[in-house]
Amino acid sequence: MKRQTKVLFIFILYWHVPAWALSDELATVKAIQQNYDSVLTLKANFEQKAFVKMLNRTEVTRGTVQIKKPGKMKWVYSSPDPQVLISNQKNLWLYTPEEEQVTKMPIESVYSSNTPALFLAGQGILTDIFNVVRVLTEKDKFVAVFTPKEVESSLSRLVLRANKNNYQITGATVYDKLGNKTSIKFRSIRINEKIPESVFNFKVPAGVEIQDFTPSP
Repeated sequence: MKRQTKVLFIFILYWHVPAWALSDELATVKAIQQNYDSVLTLKANFEQKAFVKMLNRTEVTRGTVQIKKPGKMKWVYSSPDPQVLISNQKNLWLYTPEEEQVTKMPIESVYSSNTPALFLAGQGILTDIFNVVRVLTEKDKFVAVFTPKEVESSLSRLVLRANKNNYQITGATVYDKLGNKTSIKFRSIRINEKIPESVFNFKVPAGVEIQDFTPSP
């Protein structure tokens, strides 16, 4: 499906400072987790860069995201191609207006237990599903590097960026075993603003083709 994994935010990061002692690294990861646990809702603008190794091409997309824990996310891609992706605790919808098509699928078929998306949606603990490789520091942020504990995971590495002052996540990079990588940067982050439940209720526009991969009742 075209761009169905766009929410698996990924970023290319570079660091220049040696890693801390393991105890300090784990303390920083714990602080990042505790900060994100306190986030009930998140709104932000984002820029995403997805590198596809087979095509040797990087696609840049921009838009807005709204997250409401647990398990609700809405990603609106405004450029270059309009798209809307909505997920709740049960299903995921991908709407591509230019193709007049909607795809619906069960959430478990999209996100495995070790995907960063589950963490963003408030349904995962970093140290339960990832090994901490290192935590590095830059001028204004921490850079935490993880590898999945699950051997059969399609991911090879996850990198999170967090604000050095308050441990707020500001971006991430996901690398897969095929050499692809996706990076995302969050800007204009707003925390714990009210988000109506209706934001995550997708209504299929009239005349739009539906591809439904959810199991029949």
